[in-house]
Amino acid sequence: MREAWGLVSGFKGHFWAAAVVIYGLLFAAAMVWGGISARIFGNTPNVAVRLLFQTVISALLTPLVIGLIVMAVRRAAGQPLSFSTAFSHLARAPIFIVTGFVIALLTYLGLILLVIPGIYLSIAYGMTLPVLAFHRLGPWEAMEASRKAVSHRWWRIFFLYLVVGILTGLSVLPVGIPLIWTAPWALLVLGVLYRRMFGVAIEVVAN
Repeated sequence: MREAWGLVSGFKGHFWAAAVVIYGLLFAAAMVWGGISARIFGNTPNVAVRLLFQTVISALLTPLVIGLIVMAVRRAAGQPLSFSTAFSHLARAPIFIVTGFVIALLTYLGLILLVIPGIYLSIAYGMTLPVLAFHRLGPWEAMEASRKAVSHRWWRIFFLYLVVGILTGLSVLPVGIPLIWTAPWALLVLGVLYRRMFGVAIEVVAN
């Protein structure tokens, strides 16, 4: 967390420029879905419909989320980055979308069937997206690489995410201004963690 905080300066501008575009797309998708859903299912769609929507949207946004993560990993590795880095992986969008859908589906099913498996999978698969971005692996291979690496230190990573989540959540309280720093910091924590666990194959990013 300390190392990530030291990297915020010089990163947050690129992060927010890309994040505004990505979250703008998410908002637009939510608005479109709201209109479609209201016409088909009424104003109160059931839980299954909402879950399906969340899974599909999460999957479709996976290539853009990966772009933000790649920015954080490159910053953690001392590599150059720019606004365009967030959109440099769109050529591989299909494999990212499939992976995002599988991860979201398994996690949601784990939460529905029994909460503990869902929590375990959400942490265990937490490194799947950067693994997918930096290594030429298929969806399942990347998920398994993440699970095997994370399982050896699951509790430490869980509490790290918990602390980062609490601190980021608290930063919303004072009018949300601290989020200017804490949001990119939270992503940089993931970037630093990935670099320490897997290293960084920068040459893959450039391809």
